Amino acid sequence: MTAVGQVKRAVAAAIKAAGCAAIESYSEEQLKRYATAVAAVGTKETVIEESGAIEYLGEKVDEMTQEMVAVYGRKMLLTLLIEVYAPRTLGAAGCEKAAEAVTQALMTALPEGLKLGSLQWGKTGWDKTTGMFRLDASAKYAAYFVAEAAEETVFTDFVLKGTVKERE
Repeated sequence: MTAVGQVKRAVAAAIKAAGCAAIESYSEEQLKRYATAVAAVGTKETVIEESGAIEYLGEKVDEMTQEMVAVYGRKMLLTLLIEVYAPRTLGAAGCEKAAEAVTQALMTALPEGLKLGSLQWGKTGWDKTTGMFRLDASAKYAAYFVAEAAEETVFTDFVLKGTVKERE
């Protein structure tokens, strides 16, 4: 999974853990399936501002092979767009209530390698395309990734610090 994909997945998981529905990618039809407010974490407005160089962090023992492996790190600064949608029956207040849960999640439930720098909410409005109320947020993050290398030139995938690598 890409670095941005790992960040999206971690943000969506934090929002879900706070009790608000969340999806990583979406379509109008998918949004309309929800009777509650839903937060969409997409890459439509994602901007990678800076990509850090690979830094040597030290060594550790591989639990499976009992061999020493080098550990490397990378930092990335990025901005995500989080859109909260609420059906007409919940009104604009549905977006605002969900935004409170999203804000709490992003302040307290992110993995160790994802640091929220700033979160800025816009105004709630009617979205004609989806037929739902929408409230957008811009969230700036510093994301820290780690990778292991058995040899100096052979890296495993960089994984967001504080998360478990998922099989795809």
